[in-house]
Amino acid sequence: MIDKIYKLSPYFIKVILLNLKAFLNTRTRYTNDYYSYLDEYNKLWNSDVDVVKRYQKERLTQLLLEVIEYVPLYRDRFQKINITTEDILKDPYTVLKRLPLLSKKDRKIKVEELINSNPKRKLIEVGYTSGTSGSPTVNYLDSESVERAFALWTRFQNSIGIKKEDKSIRFSGRIIVKPSSIKPPFWVTNYVQNQLFMSTYHLTEDNIVHYVKKMNKFKPAYMDGYPSAFYIIAKFIDDNDLNVNFELKGITTTAETLHDYQRILIEKVFKCKVFNQYASSEGSPFITECINGNLHVNQDSGVFEFLNKNNEPAGPNEIGRMVVTSFRNYKTPLIRYDILDTVLMPSENYFCDCGCSMPVIEKIIGREDDLLWTSEKGYIGRMDTAYKGLVGINKSQIIQVDHNEFLVKNVVNDDYTDAVERKFILNLEERLGKKANVKMEYLDDIPLGKNGKFNAVIRKCKLPIEI
Repeated sequence: MIDKIYKLSPYFIKVILLNLKAFLNTRTRYTNDYYSYLDEYNKLWNSDVDVVKRYQKERLTQLLLEVIEYVPLYRDRFQKINITTEDILKDPYTVLKRLPLLSKKDRKIKVEELINSNPKRKLIEVGYTSGTSGSPTVNYLDSESVERAFALWTRFQNSIGIKKEDKSIRFSGRIIVKPSSIKPPFWVTNYVQNQLFMSTYHLTEDNIVHYVKKMNKFKPAYMDGYPSAFYIIAKFIDDNDLNVNFELKGITTTAETLHDYQRILIEKVFKCKVFNQYASSEGSPFITECINGNLHVNQDSGVFEFLNKNNEPAGPNEIGRMVVTSFRNYKTPLIRYDILDTVLMPSENYFCDCGCSMPVIEKIIGREDDLLWTSEKGYIGRMDTAYKGLVGINKSQIIQVDHNEFLVKNVVNDDYTDAVERKFILNLEERLGKKANVKMEYLDDIPLGKNGKFNAVIRKCKLPIEI
């Protein structure tokens, strides 16, 4: 109802409603307990690996003891395989491995069985996430879940030199202004948190110049949001030799796969580092990028299992499907949740010298839907390297129609020639295999997907073997 009122309201009412919501959010999120958790997490970031592991074991034990008593779905599962509280206290990791995976389907349709009935965990917020299916997944939250989530997010910011109170710009899938708007403003100012919300639904050639002018006037200290939005703006600035007259501490990206070509251009244009991170609106644990550019598994936010196609621990250089157990959401707990997102494992165990002892992964690939497969090459995790060295492509989308059938949609400019197209097709064949049948299509624009995200890779067929 509130969203409907916001969408139908004139602009000045939108500003009032957004700032009222921001004021209420600050009271809910940034409590005394939040600052206590933040202090705890900041210390753990630079703690010895044994300290972090001990903390993780304590949190896992607490979580399992709570769900066996207060969460119907897990209580039933524990009973079916004869797990007791004594088993949990003895070895929580062994107990965890014995539990079946929680599927996306069960997380969606059995949500009432997942609610924690502990009287200490009073419901304070209900959220919804549409995901790729379009139908909403309900997410119930108590105060500790909210406070810990934002403490972890702030810890990430602190670790890369960003302060919570820094002036910021955010790009997300929220509908900030009417999608039909053709004139600025395409943004709403959050005065309470010194933040500018910018729409991802209006990033057209005619509109981007207005975004750049507003950004230059607002002068943020950092920005966060969808990498595709930052890339579109960066490319426009670069192509048109526009000036960026503010200095950023960094840009943090989320919700989409961050491709190497996007990172390179964004960092060039905005003259700052891009820091990637992984979490989910359902409450999964965090993976965050450090000042050295390495992606750390935040073991104090949960337990990650990285599984290969045989459901065994993924080895060096393998694609690992994430199964997560989270310490972030206690009202709707996630235990061995098969979230269907994937990472690339490092070639060897690597410990970063940034000060954080938590383990490192090579890359966040994204959702299972981002994976391609061909009979010749097998699983293909990232396709952004196929664009390396090419010019004239403003926007591109790879769609796998069938196992060896691909449609590539492109928005190009005058720099795109027949020679560039031949090189592009050769790059695609090198990655997809000679048997792949690639069809090129040229359009004036490629629309955004759900929630304002740009889907660079879409697979419309099932994987022959589920990973």
